[in-house]
Parts: sequence; structure tokens; C-alpha cells
Amino acid sequence: MLAGLGLAGAGGALAACSSNASSAEPSGSAAASPSAGGGFTQVSPEEERNAAQKTTVAFDGKHQAGIETPHQRHGLVVAFDLKDRNNVRRDLTRLMRIWTSDARAMTQGRPALADLEPELTGDPRNLTVTVGWSPQLIADANITGRLPGWLPNFRNGLPPFKGDALQPEYSGGDLVLQVCGDDLTAVSHAMRVLSRGAKDYVTVKWTQRGFVDSPQGQTPRNLLGFKDGSIVPRTPEEFDKAVWDQQGGSAMIVRRIKFKLSDWEALDRGGRETVFGRRIDTGAPLTGGGEFDEPDLNAVDSTGIPVIDPHSHVGITAGSGRTILRRPFNYDGMTSRDGDTGLIFICFQNDPAKAFVPLQRRLAQGDRLNQWITHIGSAVFWCPPGTRAEEYWGQGLLS
Repeated sequence: MLAGLGLAGAGGALAACSSNASSAEPSGSAAASPSAGGGFTQVSPEEERNAAQKTTVAFDGKHQAGIETPHQRHGLVVAFDLKDRNNVRRDLTRLMRIWTSDARAMTQGRPALADLEPELTGDPRNLTVTVGWSPQLIADANITGRLPGWLPNFRNGLPPFKGDALQPEYSGGDLVLQVCGDDLTAVSHAMRVLSRGAKDYVTVKWTQRGFVDSPQGQTPRNLLGFKDGSIVPRTPEEFDKAVWDQQGGSAMIVRRIKFKLSDWEALDRGGRETVFGRRIDTGAPLTGGGEFDEPDLNAVDSTGIPVIDPHSHVGITAGSGRTILRRPFNYDGMTSRDGDTGLIFICFQNDPAKAFVPLQRRLAQGDRLNQWITHIGSAVFWCPPGTRAEEYWGQGLLS
């Protein structure tokens, strides 16, 4: 291949390979990287560590990482069921010790204790790992103390919604791991290590892999073409009000939404914008302003017709955006004309009974978008508070 590229092309290819490899060298070695003049210089282990630190997200803190963290490009969400229902609390405690230790190491660019491929952990690229427990698991583990009040009413999951066509392969589960990052290799490796370390205690219930890709600092777009997550909590005060509960945790909801793209593509841009109540290009509401401006649901055109259809997506959700934190990922599994393509809808809030459930009921009853989407997966979990150094997830409740 290099011979075919010629001398200039070969030099460029080697430089690119060296640049990518520099962050994958094992700790304690020196890596080669291209210099400004086109040659190669040695990168010291200290320089490597400094570079890796720029792409790490702190693991310990008041809240778990992966919630308030800026949206990364890749997400891998896996639900698990405990094997032994007779020793739930014991096994959950052991599992949290293992997972916390491994996740803390890998998110900081260090290999997990039994990592068979430590070379894959050197550059985490904003890797985060977030854990959640189902309400039924919390009850089965006989966990008491300071817990959110909504948990007992959600032991059977979310209530049914009109139009749901839920499939068991995307629903339920005792525990969930959400692994996110800007490098798909780091994300996949982290989930593999965590799953391998838990094999004595759990089996995989379902797996969902998603992606987003948008310019830095801009709202990601879904595969229907619209910006997804324009109106969400952004300030610490808004997070305290809507996302974090009194324990420092948050409720996590995962919904798999399948798109009927062939039917959607029959609509022109004007029709699509009417369905959403927003402009495709800027994400602004149809009543004007910018992407983050509140829509004016009372505005009418010259004929007296509302500018924003009351049954549009925005017409129903306006005013509710900052009660939940949307953190969705696209998925694409096309094997036919429509395939299985859509959205892994993930949201966080302090009380789903007051936030997601009433909002979803309104959407299920009257959203025009329902003609082109179907909810095929559903799960709800509680993400315990964050950790201090040397603590494991949920230690204050399990110990």
C-alpha cells in the first residue's frame, strides 16, 4: 500500500499512524510523534499523561459522571439481570465494588485490574460510566434509608402509554450501565471489561449502541433531521431543580424509538417543520427567534391559524423542556428499506412521576409525530449519587 502511495503519500500515512499510536503506548514507554518539520520526536510518558488528562472526565464527585457531562459522540447502554435472586444485596454489593474500581480506572486512562488489553485504555477521550438500579432491584435488595419517593410506584417499570409496541429485548432489566465517550474503541473496550468482570453475577438483558455527531458546542441532530435537546437544563440551578434528587442521584429513563423513515421522507421540509414546530436549519421555533428561545404558542398568522400547531411536538412539549435532561443517541440498523433506525431516548430527572410520565402521556395522546415513530423499548432506573475517592457506587446504602 505504501509503495502505491508514493514517497509523499507514505510519509503522510506514517505520520497519521504515529499520531494515533502515540496515545496507545503502554505506561512507562516513550512514543514517537511527528515534529513540526515532518520528522519524529520522542514523547515522554509524562507528556502522554498530560495529554490524556485533557480528555478525561472526573469520576468522583457529588453526582455520577455521564449525566451533566457534555454530550459525547458515542453511547453504549447495556441492561443486566442478576443471576441469583436469593442473594440480591450481597451480589449487588460485590458487583458495585468491581464495577466502580474498574470504571474509575478506565475513565482516568488507567487499565482495570484484570484488563487483558491495557493498551486500549490510555486515551479515554471523555469516557464516562454511569450505573443505574431498577426500582424492583432496590426493593429485592432490601435497601432502605434515604431513597427517592417515586421508586415504589415504578417497580413494574413505566406505566403503559398509548401507541407503545414494547419488545422485551429492549425493555426492563435489574441494572444498567451507560458508557459514553468520543472514541468508539474506548467505549466498546470499557463495556467489554465491565461485562466480563460481572459474568459471575449478571446476564445481559439488552444492548443498545448509539451515536451523535455535531459541531462542538452545537445541539446534536436526530435522524429525522432536527436538533434534539435544544431546551434542557443548563445551569447548576436548573440541574438542582430538575435533575438531581435530594440524595444526589437521578432517575434515568431509556426508551427505544423506531422511525418510519420511508413515510417521513415523503413529507417536504415545510410539512416536517409543521409536525415539529421548529425550523430544520436553525432549530428555532416557528414563531421566530433563536434555537433556545421559548416558542409563542399564542401567535397566529394572517388568517388566524396558529403559527405553531397545538398538536406539533413543540406545541405539546413547550414549557416542559427544562423539567428533564434529554441525552439521546441515534441508532441505525438498516437491513431493509426502513430497517430498525431511530433514537435511543435517554433522559434524566429527579422524579419521573412529575416529569417524564405526564409529558409522555400528552405526547402519546396528541403528538402529530406519532404517525412516524413507535416506542419499542422502555426501562427506568435510579442512578445513585456520586462517589468519593475509594468509595464504590451506592456504598452508603449497601454497607
